[in-house]
Amino acid sequence: MVKRIQLQGLSFLVVLLLLSGCKGQGTATQDAQAVFTAAAQTADARMTEMAAATPIPSDTATLPPTETATVTATQAPPTATVPPAAAGTVMDRAEFVADVTVPDNTVFAPNQSFKKTWRLKNAGYTTWTAAYSLIFFSGEKMNSPTAIPLPNDVSPNGTVDLTVDLVSPATPGQYIGYYMLRNPQGKNFGLGPNADQAFYVWINVAANGTMIASPSPTGATATAGTPSASVTPTTGAAITDPTISVDNASYSGTCPHTFNFPIQFVVNQATSVTFQLEGGSGTPGVTLTLPAPLTQTVNPGTYTNVFQLEISSSMSGWAQLHITAPVNVSSKVVNFALTCQ
Repeated sequence: MVKRIQLQGLSFLVVLLLLSGCKGQGTATQDAQAVFTAAAQTADARMTEMAAATPIPSDTATLPPTETATVTATQAPPTATVPPAAAGTVMDRAEFVADVTVPDNTVFAPNQSFKKTWRLKNAGYTTWTAAYSLIFFSGEKMNSPTAIPLPNDVSPNGTVDLTVDLVSPATPGQYIGYYMLRNPQGKNFGLGPNADQAFYVWINVAANGTMIASPSPTGATATAGTPSASVTPTTGAAITDPTISVDNASYSGTCPHTFNFPIQFVVNQATSVTFQLEGGSGTPGVTLTLPAPLTQTVNPGTYTNVFQLEISSSMSGWAQLHITAPVNVSSKVVNFALTCQ
């Protein structure tokens, strides 16, 4: 296009020379000036047309089409390493695996030393270290230390055997001590979906080789200690801190399976207490056969007991302790599940 404009300029110059040869100098100069002006205007017009027809390069056109997407991808936060429960509150949680020593309802002589060992699984998302502790929570202490550091690190899904040295009480009867774990921040945690259920040691103390109390598969077991049957229920008795736990909140194995539900509450004076295990099933077609309510005469202090519930088919359910007299109060609900294999 530039060459074409140059040729057009030369043509006008030729015309200019021819005109100058045929006319006088003044006239030729005016005519040449007019021709030159016309040529310049024509050239300017052609240049304007060319500029309009030629696309203006864009600064962004030279960028690779995927460059912006690549930058965005590299700046996105990694999400694959975030645990599923990171948005929740239960990062420390345990799962009961087995009673390594002293199964439930083991019989001991009075004042007998023994070692209780639980096998627990780290069912949370943090690694347990020596800064974590096994702690005595409530119930019968049986000379238990208040806290014992964990013996080694336990990563998520790992297991650990926790042992505590105990001494059976001097008085024949049934005794339950409750334990939990404590993290370095001082928060207690244990079993169950919300990590708020304690695990326990459950023994019977016998006199002269005879077991005083034994569990019943259809109801609660005998009371701890030796409550007096002659105590008259007292009006105005206060009952506080009703709690319930389950020995294995999620069991998978042979059926039928018996769930143990340790319960406890605190009484401020000797009185008669009526209480029961309440529960239900969240599985269609499965109905729980609950034990009948119990009435016990209880001395002041912490009362402990165990309900048992035998279930024959896979299900999920809930349970709670309900005290109906001399006051009406209930514990929190615990959830449990059974998978028959």
